[in-house]
Amino acid sequence: LLSINVLSQSTDVTKEPGYVDFGDFTPFENSAKVTEVILDEDLLSVLATLSDENDPNIISILSGIKLVKANVYEISDENEDLLKKRINEIDSKLTNSNWKRIVKTRSKDEMANVYIKLNNDKKIVGLTVTNFEKGGEAAFVNIVGNIDLATIGKLGKKFGIPHLGEVNHDKEKEN
Repeated sequence: LLSINVLSQSTDVTKEPGYVDFGDFTPFENSAKVTEVILDEDLLSVLATLSDENDPNIISILSGIKLVKANVYEISDENEDLLKKRINEIDSKLTNSNWKRIVKTRSKDEMANVYIKLNNDKKIVGLTVTNFEKGGEAAFVNIVGNIDLATIGKLGKKFGIPHLGEVNHDKEKEN
């Protein structure tokens, strides 16, 4: 179990339009491999400052982001159906609440979705990724705040956020 859980928000990020409640993950906590990453606005600011010398663009990438959360679970025979069901429930919830699905892939053993939430000014204020790979992992990622898709993959690579580096690549495949 790898867990990074730092959530000392100065504002209630759950009220932000780009926030997604993935539901209760308790049924999956006994998976053989679990990764949870929660980076709030304050911690992201500290990370940007610490990274400034190596990557001067990181401050601009992180400046409008209020939360990055990722939950990743190893898929087993016991949790496979529940994880698929959860991804389908999230898909239905997001597509019915004005999120735009920009990537959808389906095959026998894999499913992946990428969604964006736009504000009234047509700026991206939320990004959500769900991914299921049979024999591998199921991932649930949500980024809240002002988001630039062109640079979001850098954030995933810089801080090791699972499946985030695939967003820009997947978006390019759609076009």
